[in-house]
Amino acid sequence: MADDVVLLRRRNDSGVFGPERELVFFDEPILSERLLQIRRVQLWAPHDDRLGRLPKIIGQMQNLTSLTISGGSSEPSLVSEIRDGDLPESLEELRLFDEHGRVLTWPKVVLPRLTTLFVSDVFRFDVSEFPRLRSVSLKLDRTEANLREALRLPLDELNVLNVSLDERIFQIVSARPLRRLGLLSGTKLASLDGIQALPTLESLRLKNLRALCDISALRDLPELAQLDIQYCRKIQGIEVLGELTSLEQLTLVGCGDLGLAGLQGVIDRIPLTTIGATS
Repeated sequence: MADDVVLLRRRNDSGVFGPERELVFFDEPILSERLLQIRRVQLWAPHDDRLGRLPKIIGQMQNLTSLTISGGSSEPSLVSEIRDGDLPESLEELRLFDEHGRVLTWPKVVLPRLTTLFVSDVFRFDVSEFPRLRSVSLKLDRTEANLREALRLPLDELNVLNVSLDERIFQIVSARPLRRLGLLSGTKLASLDGIQALPTLESLRLKNLRALCDISALRDLPELAQLDIQYCRKIQGIEVLGELTSLEQLTLVGCGDLGLAGLQGVIDRIPLTTIGATS
């Protein structure tokens, strides 16, 4: 039996998942011994039969470390209805894929061991509820208050979904010595000017940033080992790669004609490269 399962109602078993995924039906009896074996759960329901509350048995999975709530599987009320005991204290990773386009506010429920949090929509919380959080992925609220709250935590990694700020974002996130940063989707960020305020960065992801042009400020990141740029079609200054002496992994996908031909020697010296739809 697998320790990584899909959790769903029996009536929703319509063959969506292949034989490689083990299904567990929360509306049928489950042995307590089996619950203790489960460490990773994907909670799923179809769009026309969404879940309004977390299944009670999740709170009984005392060794659960990862919970993913699939997109379209939950009613808007699910997060706000979470209460103490609904989630086990063992939980280390929580991923919420919401399709309602709304603000999610975390109830006053503490997850003492949570280290990784991903929320696909605007998310508000208090740092006291996730005292050990190290990796956060979220959309910003209108005043960036949730970003500033997240930066009160000792984060190693921050991923901003739908970047609604220009270069000011680098000054804001410099409040924390991040090792990994992702800026994923947005129309306002035109350059990386100011990123030198983050000299400890080891990994940088830039994806679907439609206004991004100038990336020359990358030269001011002495520790950068991983650079991932995808679907940023206006970027210029790719010759900066020749100055990134610490770079060990490079991904360039969907960026069009950057002029890579003149940098082949530089690219060949990088141990791991992935290049697609980019020249």
